[in-house]
Amino acid sequence: MTAALVTPVVRDEEGRRISRTMRATDELQALMDFYYATVPVVPRSEGVFCYRGERLDGRRTPRCYGMEGEGRGVRVDFFLAMRPGAFVTVTVRDDQEPGVTRTMRRADPMRGLIDFYYAMTPHEEGTFINFNGRQISPEDTPVDLEMEGDEDYDIYFEPSRPNSDHLPWQVTRRVLL
Repeated sequence: MTAALVTPVVRDEEGRRISRTMRATDELQALMDFYYATVPVVPRSEGVFCYRGERLDGRRTPRCYGMEGEGRGVRVDFFLAMRPGAFVTVTVRDDQEPGVTRTMRRADPMRGLIDFYYAMTPHEEGTFINFNGRQISPEDTPVDLEMEGDEDYDIYFEPSRPNSDHLPWQVTRRVLL
């Protein structure tokens, strides 16, 4: 029996998109080596590969990260400059769905996280996201929301929908080092 095939697409900060079809049981180091060979301006072994906000370990397989069922075009982010505090990983949770995780720059607007959450859950557009009692604007950044520093802390969100009860959301922020 042959292993399922996956096609991770590595997207880096310069906008390059490098893809490689591989077995779900192959070590991810093959993908990483392929990226470095294809983009020689990036020094080998520098930078970090992330999938859904989690740093990838080259000794693990796509199957270990649950990439197998996603088919073609599984997005893997590559960040060359991983300065402490430059990126945050935000996990949005509610009481009905599994958490949705995304790594983002602290200077990026929350629109990307909000759109990603709506795409990954059955929640309706127009759900209000509250942070410490105030609505988060899609233009707000993690810096605007004081999501910075080297310590971990939890941030709680609560959606409000017309004519519905409030559901608790939890957003956990971790700084990638």
